[in-house]
Amino acid sequence: MPEPSVLLLVGAGHAHLHLLAEAGSLRAAGHDVHLLAPATFAYSGVASATAAGALPPGSGTLDVAGLAGRTGVRHHVARLVSVDLPGHRVLTSDGVWLAWDVLSVNIGSVASADGLVVDPDVLRVKPLEQLAALAERVREAAPRGARVTVVGGGPSGLELAGHLSVLPGVASVLLLEAGPVVGGALPQGARRRVRRLLADRAVVVRTGVAVTEVRCGHVLTRDGEVLDHDVVVLATGLVAPPLVAATGLGGPQGVPVRATLQHRDHDEVYAAGDCADFLPGRLPRIGVHGVRQGPVLLASLLARSQGEALPAYRPQRHALQVLDLGGGAGLAARGRWWWQGASALRLKRVIDRRWLAAYRP
Repeated sequence: MPEPSVLLLVGAGHAHLHLLAEAGSLRAAGHDVHLLAPATFAYSGVASATAAGALPPGSGTLDVAGLAGRTGVRHHVARLVSVDLPGHRVLTSDGVWLAWDVLSVNIGSVASADGLVVDPDVLRVKPLEQLAALAERVREAAPRGARVTVVGGGPSGLELAGHLSVLPGVASVLLLEAGPVVGGALPQGARRRVRRLLADRAVVVRTGVAVTEVRCGHVLTRDGEVLDHDVVVLATGLVAPPLVAATGLGGPQGVPVRATLQHRDHDEVYAAGDCADFLPGRLPRIGVHGVRQGPVLLASLLARSQGEALPAYRPQRHALQVLDLGGGAGLAARGRWWWQGASALRLKRVIDRRWLAAYRP
């Protein structure tokens, strides 16, 4: 009987959580499954609500170590430091070299700081661990009322501005966007509705503002304007972690993968989710792609062990996106179709709870 193929999963993103849950199928197909990841996973779908205190702490936290233990996966609790592609091994943050026959990378994304000077203590929407300190920073400034600036008017920036606008202890919220509109990926009518909701809550929205420096006490614009605040959150667009380029797995856009989710130059290397640069057509960095790539990645690894043709990931043309805007308000959009109200938020809560429940005992 041939030796099992060592499958090393780096990161515990959406796609890899699906593989952990299906580890028995992978073992039956001849894969010895190993995981290199932190002990917990923070789900981005409820990050804004949790950070602002609208949901209890830990609402979006999954016990990765427990899931790996229940499914018989060998879990190395650490982070990736470097990759030796020719030697088929990786170096971990605690100095251990792990060998692999097949490597899969699913390490998420970070908030872009491209072209910006950013203080190390500035909160960012990703990694999500940083965002957890948001409510505490607001409380620290609460005696005089916290002036909060959100840099970036994409989905995360809109959610945070909405939640902060109804958070006790917040005196004012300023939302800055470099582009001409906020929520650029939303239908035009939805954008107008969000702007109206934020205006009704006294959120100041400024577009066409190019920020060059993000400091803990102020931001500096390209025009030389200095805007003071007590708390700031960097909610600029998401990019692949710098680690992807540093390890030689890819470049600033991520690990280059074909439709099969295999690396462009290495058939034995896979990548999924936000850290992947999907070569057939660049994908927005939203969780739905990582979720939907999980079953494709599983099918590919099973087919690989049997010498069968590998399946391809075919992204849906329009993905459902639901924003939690705080105060019980939600906004759902798919293509040109959208609606705003409490029912949209209830839909989001159902989707989030079901997804999280799939990986909890």
